[in-house]
Amino acid sequence: MNANITIFLCLLAVFFIGIPPTNGQNECLNLVDKNVDKEAAPCDDFYAHACGNWYGGEYQRNFGVHDARSMWVAKLKEKLIEHFESDSDKHSPLSTFYRKCFSDLDSKQSITAYNEAMVGSGANFSILGHNKSSDWDWILANAELRKYGAQGLWRLLVQDNWQSADQKIFYLLSPTFHQLGHDELTEFLYERYLKVLLIEMGVRVRRAQEWARNLVDFEKSLQSLLAVDREKTLVLREPQTLVQLEEQLPELQLRKYFEVLLKDIDWDPNTLLVVVDMDYLQSLQRFLRSADRELLSTWLLLKLPMHFEFKLHTDEKIVSQKDYWVEQLRHLLPGPLGRLQMELLLGENYQEIYDNSIQQVAFLFRDLKQQFELLLNETEVFDYDLVTRTMAREKIRAMRLLTPRLQDPGHSMSTGTATPLGGSCDWNLMQLSRNRAHQEFRQVLGEPPVSHAGDPLVANAYYRLSLNRIELPLGLLATPLLQEPTCRTEAERKVRLSAGLGYILAHEMVHAFDYDGINYDASGQLANGQWPPRAIIRFGLRAACYMGARYSNAAVTMNENIADTEGLRLAFETYRPRPETNSSSPATPDPELLKTFFLVYAQTWCGKSVDLDAEDSSAQNSLHSKHQERVNNVLANLPEFAETFQCKAGSPMNPAAKCRIW
Repeated sequence: MNANITIFLCLLAVFFIGIPPTNGQNECLNLVDKNVDKEAAPCDDFYAHACGNWYGGEYQRNFGVHDARSMWVAKLKEKLIEHFESDSDKHSPLSTFYRKCFSDLDSKQSITAYNEAMVGSGANFSILGHNKSSDWDWILANAELRKYGAQGLWRLLVQDNWQSADQKIFYLLSPTFHQLGHDELTEFLYERYLKVLLIEMGVRVRRAQEWARNLVDFEKSLQSLLAVDREKTLVLREPQTLVQLEEQLPELQLRKYFEVLLKDIDWDPNTLLVVVDMDYLQSLQRFLRSADRELLSTWLLLKLPMHFEFKLHTDEKIVSQKDYWVEQLRHLLPGPLGRLQMELLLGENYQEIYDNSIQQVAFLFRDLKQQFELLLNETEVFDYDLVTRTMAREKIRAMRLLTPRLQDPGHSMSTGTATPLGGSCDWNLMQLSRNRAHQEFRQVLGEPPVSHAGDPLVANAYYRLSLNRIELPLGLLATPLLQEPTCRTEAERKVRLSAGLGYILAHEMVHAFDYDGINYDASGQLANGQWPPRAIIRFGLRAACYMGARYSNAAVTMNENIADTEGLRLAFETYRPRPETNSSSPATPDPELLKTFFLVYAQTWCGKSVDLDAEDSSAQNSLHSKHQERVNNVLANLPEFAETFQCKAGSPMNPAAKCRIW
């Protein structure tokens, strides 16, 4: 490992662990063992054994820490906040944004800015019913909201075309109505929030109460246009051109709406593609014929401050407010924030060190692909079926890894348009949001996306079926998955990298060959029926094991369960020493290193999977199993785990039935 990577690993160790690199004894403490509960027998419950002493810490929990990954992100946020609040960085654009919205008492949010932005749009707002002008332009008002990223009477999303992964198109869907909620308490809180907004705009208290109640009733009427639970689903239909939609929805004036949004951009209504929720839009068209224009005007006027959550967080803990504004930076300025993040971690020579680290990840990805191809060559799923086996190999060979590039320090701070920061918090928010929306619109019309550093605060990876590509956000690459104290041996660093980042890459690879992935070809195109019945049956017989009694909610979590077990096995097979070409005896790995491999994997899931512990439908609809299952069920499927920890046959971690597909 060259000197630059050594420096990178050392600096990351200092940041994430808080151990000074000059203290050799502390640096070499076994950080894996720190979380182990030796009272819990590894063959009975390995999750309890590996994670029994894991603790998130009170301060980190204020940043949403509930497990190991969220702790990594919290530490990244802490480092950024410390930098923004230091005297050494008062005038950088990122610090300016943060200070204006959090630190500067004279720059707190003011609803005046949002009010002026909407009233000055030319929509001729009939503000709060005082102006009953018949020429008020709700189409213009609705479009102005979307120019700032806010939703109005509908949502306009920019998404990949479901028919063509390399093309982005518009999706026109119903609003979400999140703040209105679905019960009396949330409705009451929403009404109170609307009242506060109206009072901030200068409306007398009694009148504000009356208008808030009317606005809630108006929004409930709008929500009633949806069928039950339909706002939770993304309606996928065949794209239509804007001209076709105009003929079906003339009263919504969609051409005028897009003319406002796409001003100064070259576009053609005959070729602009839109996917729409036609049922909602047809109901909306009928609803608007008799809607109260004064209520509609006021409702739209308030959507902008609501989108920016005006004063919604002022009663929260200080640390929660800090977290909120860092999240805003993550959303609006991901590129500059990612570059700053790596500079803080790696020092002045961060670019060279980061590039070397990316190369290390590329080598790991290459090795995993080669090992997966070997498994595809050996699997009985494709016995006597050379054509399907060849297609599978071609798919893994064609798979690509997208790693983020750090944004050039001289690049614009915005999403493509220069935006000098320094105005009020509200002004900065709105300008950055306009630039971001404008860039999204340009991508629909063929402009390549701006190169950003990925998401700097996401510690996860993604496999894109329609692109046959794995994407690693920057936040994942800024975690301890790429760090080890310099005193570690090469063998120790290798095992930790394989069980951490290697498993994550392998997990995403396997998604290309789960129940969904087998329906897509090497180019990412939907190709149902590409596998013959014999291969599908053999795949299904092996995959049926993942529906066994050990798996809760297996019908929903099956693909993730497959990716967990098959991915860890792939990472293990890639890591495990192979026999020499001219030797018939297998290589004998160090038993302690094998134990470390399984412990490192298990400890990526230490903590509570909060989204799965709620007593609501989200727990039943989650695609992932609970953390404890993701450890115990996966490791119980690997005979090598039982051998390493000498688990007796039939023990919880060494069941007779072990799932394996590849």
